[in-house]
Amino acid sequence: MSRDFKITEEATKEGYVKDVTGEWLRATPEVLDAKIVFADRLVNEFGYSPEQLQTKPEFYIKKGSQKIGPADIVVFRDAKDKIQENIWIIVETKRKERSDGIDQLKTYLSPCKGAKWGVWFNGKDIVYLEVLETPPYFREISKIPKAGETTIHLPLKTELTPATELKSVFETCHNYIYANEGLLKEKVFNEVLKLIFIKMVDEKSVNPRCEFGIASEEEEEIREGKESTFTERILNLFERVKTQYSDVFEPYGRINLKPITLAFIVGQLQDYNLIETPVDVKGTAFQTFVYAHQRGERGEFFTPYPILELGVKMLNPGDGEKFIDPACGSAGFLIRGMNHVKSEFIRQRPEMKERANEFVKDYAHAYIAGIDINPDLAKVAKMHMVLYDDGHTGIFAANTLLQFNELVSIGEKAGVSRSLRLEPESFNVLMTNPPFGTRGRVTDKTILRQFELGSKWKKEKKTGKWERTNTLQDGQVPDILFLERCLQLLKNAGRMAIVLPNGDLNNSTLEYVREYVKRNARILAVVSLPVGTFMSAGSNPQPSVLFLQKLSEEEAEELNENDYPIFMAIAEKIGYDLKTKTAPLLYKKDEVGDLIRDEKGNPIIDSDIHEVIEAFDKFKIKYKLGF
Repeated sequence: MSRDFKITEEATKEGYVKDVTGEWLRATPEVLDAKIVFADRLVNEFGYSPEQLQTKPEFYIKKGSQKIGPADIVVFRDAKDKIQENIWIIVETKRKERSDGIDQLKTYLSPCKGAKWGVWFNGKDIVYLEVLETPPYFREISKIPKAGETTIHLPLKTELTPATELKSVFETCHNYIYANEGLLKEKVFNEVLKLIFIKMVDEKSVNPRCEFGIASEEEEEIREGKESTFTERILNLFERVKTQYSDVFEPYGRINLKPITLAFIVGQLQDYNLIETPVDVKGTAFQTFVYAHQRGERGEFFTPYPILELGVKMLNPGDGEKFIDPACGSAGFLIRGMNHVKSEFIRQRPEMKERANEFVKDYAHAYIAGIDINPDLAKVAKMHMVLYDDGHTGIFAANTLLQFNELVSIGEKAGVSRSLRLEPESFNVLMTNPPFGTRGRVTDKTILRQFELGSKWKKEKKTGKWERTNTLQDGQVPDILFLERCLQLLKNAGRMAIVLPNGDLNNSTLEYVREYVKRNARILAVVSLPVGTFMSAGSNPQPSVLFLQKLSEEEAEELNENDYPIFMAIAEKIGYDLKTKTAPLLYKKDEVGDLIRDEKGNPIIDSDIHEVIEAFDKFKIKYKLGF
């Protein structure tokens, strides 16, 4: 799991990256994945000052007069005396097997008489050690205390801090459960989601002290096999969650983890304020986690955060407009759209800022809908929406390409309100990234008959126009059927953004598809994205985002009598390192390699999407598009 750091042009020449202490480290995988990740956590999560850390040169541990090896990160009791006698924590981040890494860590800790804690972290797995004065001299614990503390307590909600990085935390939780519980991959995923959900619900409760947490004495009780109030407290929290969100969790659902595993996972998350964690950090971690564990074989591609921003900012959904994602995945577009409406509410009604959460919750319940064919992803989307002020009741699992009467019936059974029924011409705004590719074609004739693009088309020699025939296709790729279904869902003058492979826009054999679009919509914009934006096994098409405004056939015919302006743009940077398999976020840096931050102190994603949005805003004004 790569850390979201960018190697600047200045550093790339030498292959170095700057860490939280200001040192330039050689950009090896173990440095990028583990060393700078945990150094950052020591400062931002545990509260140590950068001056207390030593990452370069690596501190050589001595046993007597003999040097036994360099420690990757050393934390001193204070920044004054960086000597072995003043070491407080040793962190090993080299890429070793768990047993070898822990053995080496113990070897380094043993001669350091003042050292109290040790950490082994390789980017995916983590072990915390407490140093004891008597045999067995070392004890594994769920986490180390914060700076200035020697024990772990249940934090007050005011003590929680936003996370600066969550991907490795989620990965660590997953790997710990997988290694210690013997659960299948899907089961592990579900257990982590339950705990993330419980954590967020606890953050929203009125109790000023966190119930989601474990204190040092509680962990000791669990390790000794004693009854603990910790387990009871977490189980009671889950009962509250099931009561509040009965449409998300089954009433008989339970947490399927042993107390010691539960203690570890809770310990990894308890000091974070997930609600206040920046959207890109939280969204990227959540999407990455979902992608790694829930991605199916139907060509599902999760949408990078800057592309969500592109769709939402260019379409500009507003109060009173119903919007939908008919292939919602984990609800990225829905959440970004909801947050956009919330931001606009605060901007236009600053005196009502304190009521923004209440407003957006009411808005989301009445105006936001989402569907996904994968029931697990639909459930994840519901969870994801709840974590962002709610709005989950308009989401359900179904094949969006079914007949409308079937979709209405399924939605009613799922508890979707009448205002969000999936009926033709029901929505003002639509944003989606449907499954695409040639891996699977829709061959069900019942489905194909609903769509003009489910039929074969032929080009008339005399007129040069494409006309639909009465013969059904043998099969059609889902993205083309989704294009038509999206237009069916929109009200007249409704607008949409849909991610499509460039072949749909360029291939000569699909000219009839483009003819269909011209007859039913105004093409507002086409934004080309880089190759690798949606990486998947065996498929890596170059995509574009197509922006349309639905028109009646008469309006479209009148519009097409003359050429009309279409906004065209090429996005070369979307904020991710597309050369790597994990595609970590890249952040903007200044000439000396320091992160450039916005007015809230959050790092700015290195993307040119913002410039595309600004250019389109000018285009809208110039041609009076009116939204």
